[in-house]
Amino acid sequence: MSGRAHRIGAVAGALLALLATGPVARGVAAESSVDDASLLYLSSNDWERQSEPRKVALAADFMRIFCTDQSMSAASLADCLDRGDKADGALFERAMACVSVLSTGR
Repeated sequence: MSGRAHRIGAVAGALLALLATGPVARGVAAESSVDDASLLYLSSNDWERQSEPRKVALAADFMRIFCTDQSMSAASLADCLDRGDKADGALFERAMACVSVLSTGR
């Protein structure tokens, strides 16, 4: 149980840091091309247009920031995002759900 609490604490801390820098980061992302974007700012359509290597790189970047379980591969997250229901929320929310399912093995 303490492992799960640690993961939740880590995600909460990362989200708080993101909220603190949100307006600045959103401004930078708006000026960047999709190639420079983070998974946080991509729409489902933007995700689908990415090449497989770019999807894995975006997934690895997301995992580096938001995941405490580094045993999961970025390719697994990218595959989960590809297979997921496109109407099931924003890409960030889908990524968090994928990470949760993949890290718990359910």
